[in-house]
Amino acid sequence: MKSHRLIAAAAIAIVIAATGAGTARAEEVVLATWGGTWGKAIAEQAIAPFEKATGIKVRVVSGVSLVNIQMIAAQRASPKIDLVMATSQDAITAYDDGLLAPLDPARVGALASMPAFGAPRDAQGKVMFAGIWVYPYGIVYRTDKVQQPITCWKDLWRPDLANKVGVSSPRYMNGLFLLMSNRMAGGNEQDVTPGLDLIKKMGRNLLAVSDDSASQQRLLAQGEVWAVPMVSSAAYKLIDEGVKASFVIPCEGAPAGMDVIALVKNAPHPQAATRFMDFFLGADVIANVTRELKITPVNRDAKLTPEHARYTVSDEAFGKLVRFDERAVIANRAAWQDLWDRQIAPMTLR
Repeated sequence: MKSHRLIAAAAIAIVIAATGAGTARAEEVVLATWGGTWGKAIAEQAIAPFEKATGIKVRVVSGVSLVNIQMIAAQRASPKIDLVMATSQDAITAYDDGLLAPLDPARVGALASMPAFGAPRDAQGKVMFAGIWVYPYGIVYRTDKVQQPITCWKDLWRPDLANKVGVSSPRYMNGLFLLMSNRMAGGNEQDVTPGLDLIKKMGRNLLAVSDDSASQQRLLAQGEVWAVPMVSSAAYKLIDEGVKASFVIPCEGAPAGMDVIALVKNAPHPQAATRFMDFFLGADVIANVTRELKITPVNRDAKLTPEHARYTVSDEAFGKLVRFDERAVIANRAAWQDLWDRQIAPMTLR
């Protein structure tokens, strides 16, 4: 509880410092988004050209997804932020909590170029937020170690991978490995028992459980494991660093995480904010942003350069991306982790 209070207090302090306690200027947009490499790409490829084209200033508040949402919650009574970028799971929680406003497709034309999951709707049919990019969760394997190429999830159970498979628990990427295994075994988001039973059949193939990209990359680079499910951006970083590996979208399909942009409820500058959102999601701009990040745009009209396309999923593979019921994931993830810790984690003991 103490850590939660400290995070909330920090979020309030950050947003007051960044946006000011008084009324913000007219013709501006206050955007809560990521910092670092992600923030740099957004600033250079989207914010700068938008400001030049419109004269509207975009002020940025930097923070990770959860902190961005906490900032909005802290000022529910008097919002200072117009737009927020977050993971789809955090955005769903915020929308259900009344922190976000639905989008008007007539004012955000880019929504027409989104697949259904990129413009998810609430029970009343209103668009909750818009997808920015997706990061498929596939399999990375060492091409210099694995004689027979890995092409499907089921290959992780092959005898030639004994003591050479690493996976992630529900703590990482919202349990996508468990959920995909569960789907293969005939389960659903309300009952992951089939998936747990299937993972148990992996037996001594399972050497390690790794719940962050850095440790997954290390395990592969050092040859401790030969195959690991991993998000595409982390996989391509590893490959670009010279590790002899390949990233594959498995034949059964790949689940994918998605980051989104959303309009804050009672935003101080809703018209300018919606204008920026439409600009940002447009085919040309989002192509430029995602090119810098080597990631797949949700807008399927985005034109990719051959170099950018190397790091993204094809239209065919995009159509095979697997999506799970995110509200069910949010509700059950803690219980899944408990089951995992008791039933799967001990399998890695040698």
